[in-house]
Amino acid sequence: MKRILFKTGYMGLGAIEQLAFDMIVHLSKEYEVILAIENEINNHLVEKLPENVKYFYLKDEKFINEMKSLRENKTIFNRLKYNFLLYYEKVVCYKKINRWIKENGKVDLFIDYDGMSMKYAEKIDIDKKIVWQHTSLSNYKNLERLEKRILKYDKVILICDEMKEEYIQKFSHLKEKFIRLYNFIDVERIEKMSLDENNLTNEDKKNQENSYCISIARLDEPKDFKTLIKSFKILKEKGLDEKLYIIGEGELRAEIEADIKDSSLEDTVFLLGKKMNPYTWLKNSTLFVHSSKREGFPAVLLEGLASKKMVVSSECNTGPKEVLGAGKYGVLYEVGDYKNLALILEEALKNKELRDRYSEKGYLRVKEFDRDKVLKEYSQFLKELLV
Repeated sequence: MKRILFKTGYMGLGAIEQLAFDMIVHLSKEYEVILAIENEINNHLVEKLPENVKYFYLKDEKFINEMKSLRENKTIFNRLKYNFLLYYEKVVCYKKINRWIKENGKVDLFIDYDGMSMKYAEKIDIDKKIVWQHTSLSNYKNLERLEKRILKYDKVILICDEMKEEYIQKFSHLKEKFIRLYNFIDVERIEKMSLDENNLTNEDKKNQENSYCISIARLDEPKDFKTLIKSFKILKEKGLDEKLYIIGEGELRAEIEADIKDSSLEDTVFLLGKKMNPYTWLKNSTLFVHSSKREGFPAVLLEGLASKKMVVSSECNTGPKEVLGAGKYGVLYEVGDYKNLALILEEALKNKELRDRYSEKGYLRVKEFDRDKVLKEYSQFLKELLV
């Protein structure tokens, strides 16, 4: 049986982590899978791994906490020590991987699922290597360095056609390395979880009785919640009483809270934080709205479609246009255009027939990305690669 070493940063509750988990479970039926997890924290999905999947951590909690402390306490000495540890962590990671290989035997394929091993991939004692890329090229400041890192891998997995075209245009001489494999979604799991109210508090249930739009994203700059807040200010000024619930957490929480207060939207826009099960919130929402400046292939749009909701999204690079069929399966607006977003939301909120039409078409669309269908493509790709 062929051996695969699958490396990722975390096995937590995010969309990427769930995709990684599902892929590992699938691969473990055909291969011996060893999981290398970079960080020994926030790994809720580990306990659900099949018994035949071995796993180990690259960085322990002590190392992670020291890095975090140095990053937050910015003295000159701490900055120097942090920069040293930033270099040293890649040594820690590849040595830990190579030690496992030395002690347990040859591995046939290295899968760098989060791309964080690109800094040291050439040091790993495995002949065949592939890397997943989850974001648009616009997210990279140093394309020359990226090109050098790409050269370390046999294949680069790009998660939508738009992204693949981006890479081919920029690195045409490397086009044979680029493979498009979509992210997938477990529609059946989402439908089941949308009916599970075990984790809902009484306050949650009361909030879900309101009429609300929903957005699910990390609270960081690329997700552009400023645009979303501005659009809801316009809606409120027009007399619409629709609320906006935002599920997610991140470093910009305080800034977003200030924007909400400055816009006098404390009774309209609510930050709900992380939710173990966001699908009950999706099920009970009026529609799903996404305001990102850039993406890779936004799984959250697929989750919106799978929840039978009309989806409104910015037309950022890359993914939304492809997922929503250039507007056939959902409504797109130009990044940052809060006035047009407000008009789109106003029309949708006043027109249930329009929302129903999009939700029906969107639900049919999401079947193209269903887990079992896409995982068969993964299996065929790996079978050919490991010949």
